[in-house]
Amino acid sequence: MLPTNLLPIASEIITLIGNSQRILVAAHLRPDGDATGSVSGLVKSLQKAGKQVDAALLDGVPERFAFVFPAIEVMRQPVIESNHDLIIILDSGDETRTGFTFNRDRQKTCLINIDHHASNTMFGDINYVDTGASSTCEIIAALINHAALPFDSEVALSLMLGLVTDSRSFQNEGLRHTAHLAAAKILQTGVDTSPILNMLNSGRCEADLRVQGFGLSNFRLECQNRLATLIIHQSDLKKLNASFGNVFASGLFNLLLSMSETFASVTIFEREDGMSFCEFRSRGGIDVKEVAVAMGGGGHVPASGCSRAAKVDELAEEAIRLMVKQVETFYAKQESACR
Repeated sequence: MLPTNLLPIASEIITLIGNSQRILVAAHLRPDGDATGSVSGLVKSLQKAGKQVDAALLDGVPERFAFVFPAIEVMRQPVIESNHDLIIILDSGDETRTGFTFNRDRQKTCLINIDHHASNTMFGDINYVDTGASSTCEIIAALINHAALPFDSEVALSLMLGLVTDSRSFQNEGLRHTAHLAAAKILQTGVDTSPILNMLNSGRCEADLRVQGFGLSNFRLECQNRLATLIIHQSDLKKLNASFGNVFASGLFNLLLSMSETFASVTIFEREDGMSFCEFRSRGGIDVKEVAVAMGGGGHVPASGCSRAAKVDELAEEAIRLMVKQVETFYAKQESACR
């Protein structure tokens, strides 16, 4: 399941894990299913291998994903004084995306970067970045299997969470066969996937659906209906008795792409502290990563994001302007190629 060109790096990582006793595993701010699943899956496997393992998530474990996480205290202090043998950062395009400062002895503590985002900055001492992988959980499943580390149903439940959520239930365009190989290995453990299916299909609360209803009633269409845009203010959320987290749980980001004529979307919303966020989605080959990177974020061609300490309307103006340009340029190139 490991790409041939990455086998030497995988072997180096496996050797380092084998020679390490104290290991820290971290991921990005506002962890999604892939970040939560990859951290918890690797932590469980390393613990079962007899390692002393710490997990670090600055924003903590999201409540809706808590069912996969082991019963350990998660480190959340912004500055970590590390005396670990190894630090492994998962699913983060840049070290700053973790929100942590890792104070470490670089001669003693190696920092490994494992990710699948095309915008990754290769910030680690060792970088395993497979941009063709569906998820970081797919990569961790392959690494654990290749290393013959413990891979039971508890580990599998975590890894399936990220595999399903980041691949949009195996619906992403250009999905590689290795995603299905990872799923097969996971299912071979006999894991009960019903907690994941229940969370995805019937795990939303009333506020999630209220936010979804608001979004479906207030989105706008641009570029001959090819681009859907949505702005959600804190005042809107308060009226709905909802919060910032309900925006992520509402399913709106992908739902705006379900219209037959719409191939890109951007949702702009704000957190209680005034921090504003953009979530970009696309299908059909439109590269939203370029827009996210231009705005200080990153991600994948069909799914990316960014955040900024700015007023939501200011961020929305910039995001919509850049997305309109991106969509128009994409279709102009297509039309030119057809002539």
